[in-house]
Amino acid sequence: MESPVGRVLLRLAGVSFVAVALVGLVAPRPVNVGYRWQVVVPVAVGLLVLAGVVRLPRWSKTRWTPAVVAVAGGALATLVGLMQRYHYGWDARVVMDVARSLQAGRPLSPADYDYLSLYPNNLPLLAIDRMGAAVAQSFSLAPDAVLIPLNGVCVAVTLYAVHALVVRVAGRGPALAAQLVTLVLVGTSPWLAVPYTDFYAMPFLVGGVALAVRAMTPRARTGRVVLWLLAIVAVSVAYAIKTTPVVIAIAAVLTAVVAIFDHDLAPGRRAGVIAACAASAIAFVALGTGLSAAATSMVGVDSTRIDSSVTPPVLWWVALGADEQRTADGVVNYGAYSREMVDAITGRSQDEMRSYAAGVLQERWAARGLGGTLAFYGRKAAWNWGDGMFWAWGEGPDSLPGTLAPATGLTGIVHDLNGFHGSGYQLRADLTQALWLAVLLVAGLGLLRAPYRRETLLVAASLLGIAAFTLVLQGRSRYLFAFAPLVVVLAAMVHSSLPRLGRRRSA
Repeated sequence: MESPVGRVLLRLAGVSFVAVALVGLVAPRPVNVGYRWQVVVPVAVGLLVLAGVVRLPRWSKTRWTPAVVAVAGGALATLVGLMQRYHYGWDARVVMDVARSLQAGRPLSPADYDYLSLYPNNLPLLAIDRMGAAVAQSFSLAPDAVLIPLNGVCVAVTLYAVHALVVRVAGRGPALAAQLVTLVLVGTSPWLAVPYTDFYAMPFLVGGVALAVRAMTPRARTGRVVLWLLAIVAVSVAYAIKTTPVVIAIAAVLTAVVAIFDHDLAPGRRAGVIAACAASAIAFVALGTGLSAAATSMVGVDSTRIDSSVTPPVLWWVALGADEQRTADGVVNYGAYSREMVDAITGRSQDEMRSYAAGVLQERWAARGLGGTLAFYGRKAAWNWGDGMFWAWGEGPDSLPGTLAPATGLTGIVHDLNGFHGSGYQLRADLTQALWLAVLLVAGLGLLRAPYRRETLLVAASLLGIAAFTLVLQGRSRYLFAFAPLVVVLAAMVHSSLPRLGRRRSA
């Protein structure tokens, strides 16, 4: 049964994706790498045309292909990450140094506890890094030698979850194509060399959506309940590792509520579904909170020295999301990290932080007005979504020359293609950008014509959620990286709705 609300949400997502993709093609917002339009535009257009006409051969759609692609993709990701190892900076380095200190039995400094008090959301990452350091120590290895292969495992699981999501809606061919595109965007990324939350959360994020989709499929009641509970667990784990997957929990409840009106259910059944949604939300919050508390206990820090009163309130993150900075080379950052705003709340109480944040927002409104505010957030959305490299090498000092050591052979090739100053990085970035914009266009144009389906709505609502999250709060394209597989999934789900050149549209 057609759902008017579901159809509106799908069309809204379609318009949004087409808009940011077109801006990325004709008037991109500069990011930390300069894309060349003369490469990006024709390649993106060519890929869009190919998406409408190319079909994968029958021999590539065997039942074993998804598992083979997942395992091979995970192995490739591991090799790329290990060959690209470097001394990264920013939060990833701070948390790793704390983990190594804990593993060595050294007491943490007051500065370490100040950092954990300011960013308690990094405690689960600290627990993962601590486990990696412990395993590495037993084999006389560096922690990165253990945690980078863990990134590879996350890529492998994500690739299989991508297949599971797409195959139920669009079949084996689109599912395989989605795996391969995800492998290019995620499984060969420069981020593979950095142990951080994006990869650790990704398999639980995509896997949770896949489990929720399976739970929506008609089957025995017991099986649906079990799958839904597993989906709650998976998304809760993703949320404990990284805050942004909270949007999936919201999208799942929204999809379930919309689905109530897919059929003429009796009032009692509708009330039961609503009650189940409320229970699911409570379970998600309880489980996510419990996992975060368990991580704090497991990591071995003195929890009494983590001062929650210095943790910034949500309003401060909204004010930070409204900030605008210009770098020395002229790149405008929209709502990204601001050292000035962090220093401004140092030593303040929660009420003082809220008052400061409210003052910042009032100043922004007074300076911009309604039109300027809308223009700012429009530019911010285009900036967030218009970067197919997802801010690689953009954090801290990672982009400085000499970050990657000189290398030869296969490692040298990886450095040339993935290193920010590598001889092949510009072309590699241009081609990846073209692929990303083509995926956005396929997803957007497909959604404008696709019929309503619960599976499609869940994925689209999740992506609208992360778009809103990064629009209102602090964000940059790296915050979308863990959700990139879902964008590819959505494009594969609705690609059959694209106009066919000389062919009858697939059912």
